Amino acid sequence: MKPFGILGIAALVIAVVAALNSFFIVDQRQQSLVLQVGAAVQSYNEPGQDEAGLKFKIPFIQSVITYDKRNLGLDVPDIEVFASNQEQLLVDAFVRWKISEPLQFYQRLGTQGEGESQLVRFSETAIRNALGTKLPEEIISGQRSELMDQIRDALSDAIAGRGIQIVDVRIKRVDLPPDVSERVFQRMEATRNQEAEDIRARGDRDAQEITATAEKDRTVILANARQQAETIRGEGDARRNEIYAEAYERDPEFFRFQRALIACEQAFGVADATETAGGNTARVGNVAPPTRIVVGPGNLGLCDEFIDQARASGQVRN
Repeated sequence: MKPFGILGIAALVIAVVAALNSFFIVDQRQQSLVLQVGAAVQSYNEPGQDEAGLKFKIPFIQSVITYDKRNLGLDVPDIEVFASNQEQLLVDAFVRWKISEPLQFYQRLGTQGEGESQLVRFSETAIRNALGTKLPEEIISGQRSELMDQIRDALSDAIAGRGIQIVDVRIKRVDLPPDVSERVFQRMEATRNQEAEDIRARGDRDAQEITATAEKDRTVILANARQQAETIRGEGDARRNEIYAEAYERDPEFFRFQRALIACEQAFGVADATETAGGNTARVGNVAPPTRIVVGPGNLGLCDEFIDQARASGQVRN
């Protein structure tokens, strides 16, 4: 083969390789840095941008390094922590993070593996610092959410400037040695019993105060009601007497006639209170027989006729 033909084939191969090395694809789940002699000259598809697709670089001079754009998970297992009372705890945690500044991440850490390694060390330190000021029962019980927020903030401050954003930190497990667990349980039980006694005491005190207030209000309400009733009754009596006085002044004869009828009705009782069978007076149910007149009145006008009939029937004794 002629030398010219060999050079042509070599040039063609070099051109093809150069063309293949001139283009690269940026996945939408990734972010890329273009490096030239080890220095970053261009970034693609950083967080907050949508630059996925086919990109160009200078072959043989520039290279590409790719990082994940998604949120990443990192397990931090078997962290030995000493609580504030020097009792040992074994903690497992989980860190959710992402690369927010690829250029800073490359300059400070380089690879994603190195970033995870440093993140584990910073996470262990933040967890020990946060849990080392708490008692075991505080870590196990209701303050865990606050502690995780505290750890996340401390880890974010410690890792700042490395292009990493801490999304969340979760404590998955806190184990205690058996003897420590028993002591912690006893302290928690004593604390809860004391809180229960305090709550019951406050409840009894509040119940007594409410009962006393209710009794006082009841007494005041009844007194006011009686006072109002007496006032209304007095006003009614006054108005009744006033009406009687007006009626008497208007027609004294009719007023005397009305009073005589009322006296007769009260003297003889209700007419249907008894039943007469064969001339005998019988009691009906629980209704008492009509009141007998012991001393008959002298001059009642129209009532004289009723009095005579009553005397004739034996219902009135002189």
